[in-house]
Amino acid sequence: MASMQKTNRRFLELLLVIFAACGIGQTQSEPSTQQYLFFVLLKRPPSAPQLSEQESEKLQEEHMRNIRKLHAEHKLLVAGPFTDETPMRGIFVLKADSLEQAEKWVGTDPAIQAGRLAAEVHGPWLVYAGTIQEPATTQGMEQYTLVLLTRGDKWNPGAPAFSDLMKQHSVFMRDMTARGKIAVGGDFSLDDRGSLRGIAIFRVGTVETGKLVGEDPDAKAGLLRVEAHPWITGKGVLASGLPTQ
Repeated sequence: MASMQKTNRRFLELLLVIFAACGIGQTQSEPSTQQYLFFVLLKRPPSAPQLSEQESEKLQEEHMRNIRKLHAEHKLLVAGPFTDETPMRGIFVLKADSLEQAEKWVGTDPAIQAGRLAAEVHGPWLVYAGTIQEPATTQGMEQYTLVLLTRGDKWNPGAPAFSDLMKQHSVFMRDMTARGKIAVGGDFSLDDRGSLRGIAIFRVGTVETGKLVGEDPDAKAGLLRVEAHPWITGKGVLASGLPTQ
């Protein structure tokens, strides 16, 4: 656990420098127009090779070097690790023209090439410009709760009430954002055939997030299943979250 926390902290400290240096985020003063992004869920596969500490550190350095490259090329907007003990290791948010292009960029990651990470690429992910920002400082990090919205038992796009329920879900998301509870969130296109249907990054802790998402009309109706995880990223990349422990 201590080793994972140390790795996460080093990861975030370097990310802060990357975000500030690249300056590729939208600012809060820009119009709230919608933009299509691609969301990448990074997981540790069961068959991941075992590495020595030296080999692991070397691969992490190469992983971070590739992150710096993607940022410098204005491709990678957000990155950060999960802080709970699950196979999910972190996320990327990419600004790509297509799913194929996003998958190609993700495939350049040395940790993925080495089999230590596996990537699920989802999208397009529709979010508002201005929710991902250029940080004013390279100091500090903040904690959020990242919510995975997956298909529930009652997910059925062909059902008569489906469209109305999805509209209610959109209203709920906008309300949570207006109340300062969500930093960034959005659903995936129905063309994305995966079970993951959307992502919401809450600015509050996991307990409060659990209570809030329980009020989502689609979660109540069984269309969506909610899974929440603590997650961290650099301070200032998103609207403010919680201080890290």
